[in-house]
Amino acid sequence: MSIKIFAILTLSLLTAGIFSQSVFNENKLPSEDLKLKEHTLNTFSVENNKFSTNKFLTYPFQQKLDLINSISSSENKFRVAEDNLAPKKKKSVGLGILLSALLPGAGEFYGENYLKAAIFVGIEALAWGTYIYFNNKGNNQEESYQQYADKYWDVRTYAAWLKNEGFPESSGINPSETDLNILREQIMVCERANFSHTMPEYKSQQYYELIGKYQNFQAGWTNLEHIPTRDPGPYNYQTYRDPIFLNYADERQKANDFFDYAKIGPITAIVNHILSAADAAWVISTYNSNIKIETGFRMQNRISPYTFEVKQIPTLIIAVNF
Repeated sequence: MSIKIFAILTLSLLTAGIFSQSVFNENKLPSEDLKLKEHTLNTFSVENNKFSTNKFLTYPFQQKLDLINSISSSENKFRVAEDNLAPKKKKSVGLGILLSALLPGAGEFYGENYLKAAIFVGIEALAWGTYIYFNNKGNNQEESYQQYADKYWDVRTYAAWLKNEGFPESSGINPSETDLNILREQIMVCERANFSHTMPEYKSQQYYELIGKYQNFQAGWTNLEHIPTRDPGPYNYQTYRDPIFLNYADERQKANDFFDYAKIGPITAIVNHILSAADAAWVISTYNSNIKIETGFRMQNRISPYTFEVKQIPTLIIAVNF
């Protein structure tokens, strides 16, 4: 009887041991995996202050598993998000400088600063637009005053005036000479003896300039109000300036002014190329360094230095983000 009871107890203990071992094997984790997940839990616990290691050790086994799996999943999501934020590929500063040197704003566009790119392109367009506009006005004005001179200034009238007024060396002048180049040589002999300048080549730039600049040449205008003379008096050629002569000089000066204004365009364009190239280096350097500069205006309450009263004053705001 005692042997039977001992056998039954032994069999019962063996069955209970096998059952307990199977239950434990179903729920346990390999020791290395458990240590890794506990390390992950501790890392997230320190960083996020959500859990503590001491509390974790007191959790029931299944709750430990659920918490570790939850944190591991969060860790994987975090790593995926971090991988998506891969660093931007750096851009070449030299290439940006070259692009802006060729076309202002191109280097800024390459550096993804589209506002500055638009500004430099706009300045470039404005510079060349200014040149084209004023150069065309200068050409039109030049054509206008030259056509007027061709109509109202006559070399034979000028030659006859020199001869009629009896200037030294004027006896060799023949106002009726058919060859105008020969007539010009005759006039120049007289001019060298009496004036500071001689007749330029017909219809040259200097020709159109001198006939409206030096007073002896005004005698060649056919529409003068009064003919100048060598005799003292109100119309002496050394002091007299006919309104026609003065108006022509003013019209010619307008053309010169337009051409001077046109020069502003190329000068501005050259400066724009240089500034854009220098700025492109800065833009791409900040792009590579992840530096962003933001500017703006904001109305803020300030004490007026004039009235010492608190008023809203526009304030420039500059923000630098690294």
